[in-house]
Amino acid sequence: MSTRMNKTKLSKLLTRSVGILSLAAIPFLTSCLDDDDVNVNPEPVAYVSFYHGLPNLSSIQIEVDNNRYNTNPFEYSTYFDYGRFYTGNRNFSFKLGNAANSLLDTLVKFEADKAYSFFLSEEQENTFFPIIVEDEIESPASGKAMIRLVHLSPDAPDVSLQIGDEEEEIFENQAYREVSDFTEIDAGRVNFNLLSGENGDSLISADNINIREGRIYTLVVRGYIDDSSTAKSISLQLVRNYPNY
Repeated sequence: MSTRMNKTKLSKLLTRSVGILSLAAIPFLTSCLDDDDVNVNPEPVAYVSFYHGLPNLSSIQIEVDNNRYNTNPFEYSTYFDYGRFYTGNRNFSFKLGNAANSLLDTLVKFEADKAYSFFLSEEQENTFFPIIVEDEIESPASGKAMIRLVHLSPDAPDVSLQIGDEEEEIFENQAYREVSDFTEIDAGRVNFNLLSGENGDSLISADNINIREGRIYTLVVRGYIDDSSTAKSISLQLVRNYPNY
């Protein structure tokens, strides 16, 4: 049975997760922090990840409090793992490339030692809506992993997820833009089958996926059902949260 991590364990997990990136890409992670801060007394921080789920929009530039956040391209299906953010109210601006005008501005309040995920979803053509969730982190039991489902396919119906030959779906009738809670599954090689909530037909499947014990994953439903192009057609993407955990 899973138990929710306490703040100390969560902080250690997320610190380890972003630690390697901190050495490899200092501007990328510190752009959300104030340049004149000195690490004399540790400041309370939150942890924030980003996923780009917009097939029709090219690389997006993220700015936080007028500071550039990402130096790496943030393109469709790209995932940025948890970075450190100072707590309190933070102003986010999302732009196309180096454009001066913003596509979206939003104010988000972060609390200390909490983890958040941004999922960019399609609102209508060339516009988007940010789904912002607080991640409820749990520690998988022995032989288990944790997984959640994120529905980002704009023209897909409600979806359910079936694992292997199990009759009961692990996630059922999940609507567009809905982000499920994390839930436990058995570790090992698994088959995912995404079903239509309307008629139970299979929309897409992914076979022989290696789910490792103790790890935490996000399964993203992305792309369009009514699009024949490989890059934009509906697919499943498995993202590993906290890759250094």
